[in-house]
Amino acid sequence: MRLNDYTQRRQPPRAGERWRLRVKLKRPHGFLNPGGFDYERYLFRQGIAATGYIKRDDINQKLAGPDAARAMLALRGRISTRIASMLEAHTHAGLLPALAVGDRRGIDAEQWQILMRTGTSHLLAISGLHIGLVAGLVFALVRFLASLSPRLLMSMPAVMPAAIAAMLAAAAYAMLAGFSIPTQRAFIMVSLVMLGILLRRGYMSSSVLALALLVILLYDPLAVLDAGFWLSFGAVAVIMYVLTGRVGQLSRLWQWGRVQWMIALGMLPLMLAIFQQLSLVAPVANLVAVPWVSMVTVPTTLLATLCMPVSSNLASGLLQVAAWSLVELWAVLEPLAGSDYATWFSHVPRSWTLPPALLGITWLLLPRGWPARWAGGVCLLPMLLLPKPGPSADEVWLHLLDVGQGLAVVVRSEQQAMVYDTGPWFSESFDAGRAVIVPFLRAQGIKTLDTLVVSHGDNDHRGGADSLLREIPVRRILSGADRKRWRHARAEPCLAGQAWQWGKVRFEVLSPTDHPLREANNRSCVIRLGIGNTHILLPGDIEAGAERQLLAANPSKLPARLLLVPHHGSKTSSTAAFIRAVNPELALFATGYRNRYRFPHPRVEQRYRDLHVASLNTADAGAITIKLDADGLQQTSVWREQAGRYWHAQ
Repeated sequence: MRLNDYTQRRQPPRAGERWRLRVKLKRPHGFLNPGGFDYERYLFRQGIAATGYIKRDDINQKLAGPDAARAMLALRGRISTRIASMLEAHTHAGLLPALAVGDRRGIDAEQWQILMRTGTSHLLAISGLHIGLVAGLVFALVRFLASLSPRLLMSMPAVMPAAIAAMLAAAAYAMLAGFSIPTQRAFIMVSLVMLGILLRRGYMSSSVLALALLVILLYDPLAVLDAGFWLSFGAVAVIMYVLTGRVGQLSRLWQWGRVQWMIALGMLPLMLAIFQQLSLVAPVANLVAVPWVSMVTVPTTLLATLCMPVSSNLASGLLQVAAWSLVELWAVLEPLAGSDYATWFSHVPRSWTLPPALLGITWLLLPRGWPARWAGGVCLLPMLLLPKPGPSADEVWLHLLDVGQGLAVVVRSEQQAMVYDTGPWFSESFDAGRAVIVPFLRAQGIKTLDTLVVSHGDNDHRGGADSLLREIPVRRILSGADRKRWRHARAEPCLAGQAWQWGKVRFEVLSPTDHPLREANNRSCVIRLGIGNTHILLPGDIEAGAERQLLAANPSKLPARLLLVPHHGSKTSSTAAFIRAVNPELALFATGYRNRYRFPHPRVEQRYRDLHVASLNTADAGAITIKLDADGLQQTSVWREQAGRYWHAQ
């Protein structure tokens, strides 16, 4: 189970502890949108069968201490807490627990952004590189110490105890990291190499990688659901491919720089297929960051961890050195991440373009002198250049995104795009703009918005606006929000009578008037758009009062084939007279799964059924896409069916 704790207890539960708690549970359910993070897949992969929260109750109490099965959890928790307390005031304090025990909770959103844009996020977690580094250091140290004992050397070579110590060190560090996919791969590969030393047998590097792949899949078949599985094995395979079997000698520095560029090029198809983005500065950033983190930050962090039981002062001093190394590293990474060309974003490539792209990369990375290596670049062109399908000049597409209890709509014509509302804000690190709308726009290949409409100032409608405006250029902003709730220097007030046209698609604002009603919901920016005789009505959160006002002022402008249900299906909206005036074929509800308001209200749903209006709800369907032309609604698709997998809630 994954539980949130809102009880604000003085001593919250810690890793490894056992508690009896009264909880409220629901089955796993998350936002489901094209290009977005699949939260249900993540929960399934983590073995989480229910989510919920802790309720206040007298039954809540801590039980006996951790048993042996939870001892490692408790140890990891204590180490993470000690590091955080020793570096309490340091700006990079949250990064070192990630290197010591794989605890990445302290890395803030801004730091993650820098790591992602520079392609160095793999370094600020316990990766396969770090497992190999620890094993290598322990091997060298034990081999040196063993060689000092003539008696030991008479019975066995110095490499034998060194190999055993290296395996034990790799196992301990991997367990401390939570045994993630990259650490599993590195531990297995280290173990195979060390077993080869113990058995006095040599292995080809490709055989070691293939055997590590086989063992992981036998141990954990669902590892293929992790992006880290593909990236970890892919990166090692590229390194082996470009370094082995090559003729000629290069300086170590030149070879190191060449490897970084080869990894960036070799991983391009996978990065575009999984993340739809590629860090263009990653080769330069990793050229500096990999040796710096591996030789300075990681060793000092691990030494500090080992010294904690012996000397707190020594451990604190070593952690200060590790934190200083990150300050110096950040001085390099921040300018690179701040470049306008740091990251290249792409639409979701068509699935059939991946095999030829992988073939092309394999051909392109062949040794120098191989004939027609340029042909490999040709195989990449379909993935890089084929555009994402979009509406024609005679169509308009509406995407109602799944943002939980909130609203976010994307309207597209052949050349333009508009976002109507931006969903809720949840925390400093998570809002619908950053988590849903921006990934969707990039997945569709939309680089610029022509219009952003914030219908009114409620959090569930304007919460993601700031994140959206930071990431995507917007030409025009219309707002029905009270300036006390949300403001932007470029925002124009949304008022009845405003109109504009994109090709054959016409937009018109029906409400609010110059003297809007007092309630915030009734100040919602109501937009009617259409192509030919097919219209869509976007009413925001208007309630019965604003509906009556529209009926009195513009009854002829209300009919629409497609209606976004006002106020998420609240019982204060969707009066029978309003529904009859609009007379929609299809009504769309934007609600959150098991939301606390219990939207849509059963009476409202029944009202639409009584008037023979079909309906869809994002809580059940995920993102909803409607394709329309002058003759009406042509195609309706729901993402929960279209992209459905066995781990998704049905």
